Amino acid sequence: METEPVSQVLSISKRGRQLQELPALDNSEVSTPPQKGMNFRPLLRTVQRKALLVIGITGAVTVGAFVWANQNIPKSYKGDFQLLVEPVTNEGRFVQPSVLTREGGQGMGQGISNLDYATQLEILRSPRILSAIYEQVKSRYPKLNYFAFTKGFAVERLASETSPEPTKILKVSYEAEEPKQVEFVLDVAAKKYLQYSLQERKTRISEGVKFIDDQLPELNARVESLQSQIQRLQQQNKLTDPRTQGDQLFTQVREINNQLAQTQRDLAEQKTLYASLQQQLDLTPSEAIAASALSEDPNYRTLQAKIQEIDNKIAEERSRFQDDNPVIQSLLAKRQNLLNLQGNESNRIVGENAAEATGNPKVEAFQNSVRIGLIQRLVESANQIELLEVRNQALTQTKKAMERQAQIFPSIAREYNAIQGQLEIANRTREQLLTQRETLRVEAAQKQVPWEIVSKPHLVTDPTGNPIASSKAKPIKIGGLLAGLLLGVGTAVLIEKIRNIFYNDKELEDDIPLPMLGIIPVYKGSRKAQPAFVESAEGTGGSYQNDPEFQKAFDSLYASIRFLFSDPPVRSLAVCSAGHEDGKSTVALNLAQTAASMGQRVLLVDANLRQPQIHERLGIPNQKGLCDLLAKKLAPNEFIQKSAIDNLFVLTTGQLQPNSTKLLGSAQMQYLMEEFQATFDLVVYDTAQFGSFMDTNFLAAHTDGILMVVAVGKTKRTLVMQVLDQLNTYRLPTLGVVANHLKRNTHIPYETGTAPEWNSGAEELPPAHQTAGKWLGYNPDNFNETMS
Repeated sequence: METEPVSQVLSISKRGRQLQELPALDNSEVSTPPQKGMNFRPLLRTVQRKALLVIGITGAVTVGAFVWANQNIPKSYKGDFQLLVEPVTNEGRFVQPSVLTREGGQGMGQGISNLDYATQLEILRSPRILSAIYEQVKSRYPKLNYFAFTKGFAVERLASETSPEPTKILKVSYEAEEPKQVEFVLDVAAKKYLQYSLQERKTRISEGVKFIDDQLPELNARVESLQSQIQRLQQQNKLTDPRTQGDQLFTQVREINNQLAQTQRDLAEQKTLYASLQQQLDLTPSEAIAASALSEDPNYRTLQAKIQEIDNKIAEERSRFQDDNPVIQSLLAKRQNLLNLQGNESNRIVGENAAEATGNPKVEAFQNSVRIGLIQRLVESANQIELLEVRNQALTQTKKAMERQAQIFPSIAREYNAIQGQLEIANRTREQLLTQRETLRVEAAQKQVPWEIVSKPHLVTDPTGNPIASSKAKPIKIGGLLAGLLLGVGTAVLIEKIRNIFYNDKELEDDIPLPMLGIIPVYKGSRKAQPAFVESAEGTGGSYQNDPEFQKAFDSLYASIRFLFSDPPVRSLAVCSAGHEDGKSTVALNLAQTAASMGQRVLLVDANLRQPQIHERLGIPNQKGLCDLLAKKLAPNEFIQKSAIDNLFVLTTGQLQPNSTKLLGSAQMQYLMEEFQATFDLVVYDTAQFGSFMDTNFLAAHTDGILMVVAVGKTKRTLVMQVLDQLNTYRLPTLGVVANHLKRNTHIPYETGTAPEWNSGAEELPPAHQTAGKWLGYNPDNFNETMS
């Protein structure tokens, strides 16, 4: 058989590594489902293991608490009395003086507020009242201290047995070691509380009246000051009712705005009309007036007609004569005379307007009736424009004045309303204080005690009438039991923390987030016994004659690896551990033997260069091996040995070189691993522990996965968790965990379908196959054929 190409070998290796980079969800299918909430199973297992210790500590503390309580906690006696602090019926409420004064005697008690029991109870339990009771009690019992007195004294609202609502009765109780002391304290307290219900309330009423009298002068002064401020504000701003005046002011502003807008519209219309008329007449208003006056005067019209007649004659004569002809000259002289007369007449008619009108020839022209009408409208439009402009100016000034007033009025009104509101509050407060003062004076005059004793002070007795003695030792005894239990459990947990080991496979499943692939029991045989694994005569497999259950455990481990990681299958794995002597070499050897017995071509590589064990377990020489391959880059077939078991090949460590451990992470080692994986069905690497050496990380990174071996009852928890963090940090592929060194509690055969239960034990690990192997005598050309 020819050796497979390197590219094919690399593809197989990459496919194997890709298998282990599956999401965590796939691996979780073979592990215990995560528990929701708090997991108390580790604590329960700890208590179960340390049951005798927990029971012993709990019993000792409980007995001590019982003895101490019986010797140091004296018996005590208890008594009480009851006070009715509110009327029971509506009639009772109605005839109360507070109702008559505050409600006017009407409403049958409606609107009467109930007693604030929470506050009342705090007052009755306050140091002021309790100190007064204590001083009277101390006169008879001088040894009684205040702390003991207040500790035994209690005031509470009595609950109803038939209704969810509490009653209107207060229960006052006292507990002490002497029955007579209890009765005396209750008598003093009853009298004090009845006195409080009358005298103390009167004192409070007097204090209320005094408070009102102290407040009234300042309140009256405040009312006077506010009234003066309102009067001054009204005089300065002519205010009567700010709300009405404000509405009127803003109404006037709106009206002025409307008038101003209308005036501006009218002014614009008149200016447009004036411009149109002026354009049609080509006259100013003064010229139009002059032209109209001249046109309506008969003398001026006669002169104008004569001048026109002379002009006609001059035009007629000029057709025959020159301008220097006497006839023409005579006519021109007449015309000039007429013009002079016309000018004099014009001056007489138009007066002062003649100077302005003489510049426009249309003034002296004849004005017909149409032009006379237009002239009249022009003059009226000019007059209307002057009127509207005066009105617009007046409205604009008025608007500005109103707007200024409207701007300052809200602040004045706000100030007025604020002062008025303060005045109303002050007046209302003064009236209420005056009314309340009169009411309190009426209430202070009553002499009736408002509270009533419904149950006189008495001791708690049994049916025969004898006082009942109670003891407070029971809570101490219960507390001792709980304290002992907590101390016992805490001690057990502390011991477990100090030991820092896994006690069984269940704790491994709870603490390690990796699949539990196998549980290996302690081997029954001895290292001095015959080989545990004996090959069958047919050469198809073998068995552990001394311990069949041990063989079943490795069969189960191999099946888990084979079927849980079948697509793609695991072609190479590194058997590792967190600490020293966890049994990883035994697991690696027996797993390789089991795989070989299943028909797989298996290569077992001893990569633990510091403490190699495989050659000793198998009894084969270790002159040449992995270190020589890494140092000299020779062909692997010269160093691989075939064991006495079919399909199982072994590569020992060989002679350790100065830098052999560093070469485990070299390209040469990666090439060798790819060659091994391409040639064999399964390659098992026995490595050094993770906790001490880094070269294991480089080796494991190029396998399909890591098989973590944890020795139950030996490996430290913290060390395992550190290694898991390291694997997670370096993102190394991990198949799962193997629990090793499990001690067997029961021996139920596997054929029954139930696996045996194991706990930790201290028996020695089973020996590996000790049959001597043999050197393979073949050359590199027939490497694959020899492996076959």
